[in-house]
Amino acid sequence: MKRRILFVLIAVVVCVGAAMCFTSYVPVTDTAGIADVLVLRVHAGDTSEDITKQADTDAIRELLPQIRARRLPSYHRAISADCYQIQVVYGGKTVCFSLGEPSYAYEVTESMSPWVHKLSGGEKLLALLDEQ
Repeated sequence: MKRRILFVLIAVVVCVGAAMCFTSYVPVTDTAGIADVLVLRVHAGDTSEDITKQADTDAIRELLPQIRARRLPSYHRAISADCYQIQVVYGGKTVCFSLGEPSYAYEVTESMSPWVHKLSGGEKLLALLDEQ
């Protein structure tokens, strides 16, 4: 009887852990916690231009909580196509959103890791940036 209870508890813990790994999360949950916004247009991973002054940062702040990220990170080496990068200071940390193909997010740290979290739900934000 004790073994059955133990197996059931282990199964529950494994299922909950697996469910947490495969569900997505919101990297920026509220607009009030965003301290700073920097918007860059990156050209083929080589050069970038700061377009923060041309971008509607208020609209960007409103759309960021709609973006979801996978919990499990994936390996990504470099930016290979044109994209937009949005860097926000949120909760004392710098979070970078790369919107394009592929779209992903990562936390900016001193030891930059090639592990990123793939994004979904950034279509409205990408369309907003393309208009400007």
